[in-house]
Amino acid sequence: MDDKKYIQSVVSSSRPKKYPQNKILLDKKNLEKALQLKGLKIQLKESLKGGFISQVYSANLDGKDVVVKHTSGSIPSDPTEMYLDKKSHNVDCQVLKNLQSNHKIKVPKLLYDFPNITTSVMENLYSQGFKLMQNKIFDKNLPINAAERVGRMIGNLIIESRTWKKFSVVQTAIMSIYERGLELRQSYPNSQKEYLELEKKYVENNKFWSWPDCHPKNIFVNKKGEVAFIDFGYSQWGDQRFVLPSHLAHIVIYCLAGYIGSDLAKEYIEKCVSAYREIEPIDELLFCQYLAMEVFHRANGKWITGIDTKKQKLALLKFGYTVFDEKIYIINKLLNLL
Repeated sequence: MDDKKYIQSVVSSSRPKKYPQNKILLDKKNLEKALQLKGLKIQLKESLKGGFISQVYSANLDGKDVVVKHTSGSIPSDPTEMYLDKKSHNVDCQVLKNLQSNHKIKVPKLLYDFPNITTSVMENLYSQGFKLMQNKIFDKNLPINAAERVGRMIGNLIIESRTWKKFSVVQTAIMSIYERGLELRQSYPNSQKEYLELEKKYVENNKFWSWPDCHPKNIFVNKKGEVAFIDFGYSQWGDQRFVLPSHLAHIVIYCLAGYIGSDLAKEYIEKCVSAYREIEPIDELLFCQYLAMEVFHRANGKWITGIDTKKQKLALLKFGYTVFDEKIYIINKLLNLL
């Protein structure tokens, strides 16, 4: 895929870019019918997740609880956004297939993959007592007993993915860092040195697979602290060192936004980092920069929920500026900002 194919200039243009034509998401009734035509004895039930990129339903398949995920694409509405290709379905399923037999990394069992209708059928983690970590956070109940497992599983995922042969993705490293680093660029518009240094590292270290969406809405936990990962559609070949700080940036975000107590957030981060370090080393300077870049990216609530007030947004911006301006490049010092 052409790295720059879907990157738009932020300058005005009278010639709009043409994108592949997207079909609208199948509604519940037509999706159920499409799956039945594939030979499945399936009945869709309630919606588990809604949006313009995918729809996720609980379902009954031959008397068993399952989850059905149907994916579409998204045309960007302004020059700062990326085209989101429905073929992210193929990327998601490929990663799930790569991890099905790995006992150190839990993901949902992939039961069926229908690429021509960009739909997958998976085991239902909800029926096994799992809940999304993000929902636990909003209930002000961060699962501290999952911290070490999350860190260890991210580390194991990093190691395991280095054995994979390269497969096609819909988002390249330059596309990802361009979109995620936009707010950092805007924060230092005159030199953009901070962003350009991270862009170089993220793009040049693209030998292995990276999962930049390792945040709480893509992590399941249960009462025992057991963990499962989901949603790999926009993973890419990029800098693996971004994965852990990407996850922990969201713990910082929800701490500063008032959903997680300071001491609890620090404890979670410390345990997660310690467990990860048992498997993979951490470049603390790069860790702090990547984490702060992600906080900048989400500071106005982009693509996440729960960041709504001026107070919350200013707290996130202050954190990002403090990390870069005061050169806080040691994890222990970063934790003192919470």
